[in-house]
Amino acid sequence: MRTRNNIKVVPMRPSSAKLTSKLIRKVISGLEIYNVRARRVEMSKYTPVGLTQMQAEDESSVMIAILEKRPVGFCLSRYDDGVIWLAWFGVLGDCRRMGVGAALLEALERTVPRRKCHKIWCDTRASNLPSQRLLKKVGFRRLCKLAEHWYGQDFYLWEKFVR
Repeated sequence: MRTRNNIKVVPMRPSSAKLTSKLIRKVISGLEIYNVRARRVEMSKYTPVGLTQMQAEDESSVMIAILEKRPVGFCLSRYDDGVIWLAWFGVLGDCRRMGVGAALLEALERTVPRRKCHKIWCDTRASNLPSQRLLKKVGFRRLCKLAEHWYGQDFYLWEKFVR
């Protein structure tokens, strides 16, 4: 599926689970807005085996953004009782501000009808201003602040209804 700026967003193939896991670890390891414990635990969740299992359960749960034949971003989501939980989206540092994050979120939104859902929800670190700006730009609404929540850090919850 083609999106803006010649960015292609596709479901992960099982054969690329190892490469996808490395991409996720690379992005998360560089996010200083998360404490060390949060980065360590989050990176451990997305092993090649774990990603392959996610994809087997829901083909839209692991999506990869490709720019000039290079994987540069990812979007991880899951079906959760009629809504989609957006667990993560991330982009390599040298590819940020090129529309990759927006392309990932737009591609995720296109999966909602076939997943028989009506809404996407997610969280952001309260200090993650770039993600907050992007979520607002693509139509998400901030719901509330969770003080000292996951990993003892502050987060905002977001939602977007998809018609």
